[in-house]
Amino acid sequence: MNDFPPSVSILGVGLMGTAIAAAHLGAGVPALLYDSRPESLEKAPDRIAAELALQERPFDAGLVRRTDDLAEVGRSPIIIETITEKLKAKRKLYEKLRAAAPDATSLLFSNTSTISISSLAEELSDSWKRRFCGFHFFHPVRDRSLLEIISGAETDPATVEAAKQHAVRIAKRPIVVKDGPGFLVNRILNPYLNGALGLLADGVELSRIERVATDFGMKMGPFRIMDEIGLDVVMHAGWVLYKAFPDRVHNAPLLLKLVELGRLGRKTGRGFMLYPSATSWDGDGVPDPELVVDTVHKKYSDDEIVRRLFLGMYDEALRCVADGIITNPADADLASVHALGFPESRGGVVQWGRAVLR
Repeated sequence: MNDFPPSVSILGVGLMGTAIAAAHLGAGVPALLYDSRPESLEKAPDRIAAELALQERPFDAGLVRRTDDLAEVGRSPIIIETITEKLKAKRKLYEKLRAAAPDATSLLFSNTSTISISSLAEELSDSWKRRFCGFHFFHPVRDRSLLEIISGAETDPATVEAAKQHAVRIAKRPIVVKDGPGFLVNRILNPYLNGALGLLADGVELSRIERVATDFGMKMGPFRIMDEIGLDVVMHAGWVLYKAFPDRVHNAPLLLKLVELGRLGRKTGRGFMLYPSATSWDGDGVPDPELVVDTVHKKYSDDEIVRRLFLGMYDEALRCVADGIITNPADADLASVHALGFPESRGGVVQWGRAVLR
């Protein structure tokens, strides 16, 4: 297989990794898959084929190959890491990669959703630091056109430019943002998810929260989004944001309880809802009669639910401008529509918020 065309290696082939691989194959870009878990590598081609089938695209087995050899990964011009959202785990993998491929000249992109790129890079060599940046995809990868690119403190501008070009190559719309916990998109997503969890704790039915969100124009309700991302991933992202912004970020007890029970969302078949298929975004979830929520039974109108869900997103978008994560509020509108499924008809979260509060 030495004639396998050099292209991109993907480190970690869980649900997100296989969706990212499918995005590459769908654009005709060959992908080398790596995972330390043999069972994940074994399942990867079937998961990629299922993802492409949902897009009505053929699966070309000649464009994908699997390996458990990090030295082989190091021969790819671009490496995309998409393992668990834990700082220590990512750093450990990078160290293994550096040891296995000490002479690699690859660009290393991380699909981290919240962890500071500069923090991730702290233990990399100077050469790797210059070739390292964030490369953040969004759920569902096949339907979200935005790709968030994050430059660390020592990232070479040429690395960012190469990341932008690669995003375009796989039919994604790149947006470059400043480094920081949660970057742009997850900082404005978090209030949406927190608002939904707060409403659920206040006694609003889960199905009603989902309905109000989709009636507003969101492509998916907040609980479906959390189940698709994975509740463990949501929880870890929440902790990163809580450490950075303890005055306004909270981890809901119910979320922690579901993670402890192993109810991680679609990938385990149940989270806030039940899922007959483990393929990312394949079919709606169904209510779980066994889900028990402790509530205080407050009453909300649909308009009050909308405000609870979305005004926090608007506020956080303005904070991102004030913090220099972005320089133009229009970038937050772009991100909310093309990464989070905010209704384009409302102009984006900042335009909507200004109209509501006018």
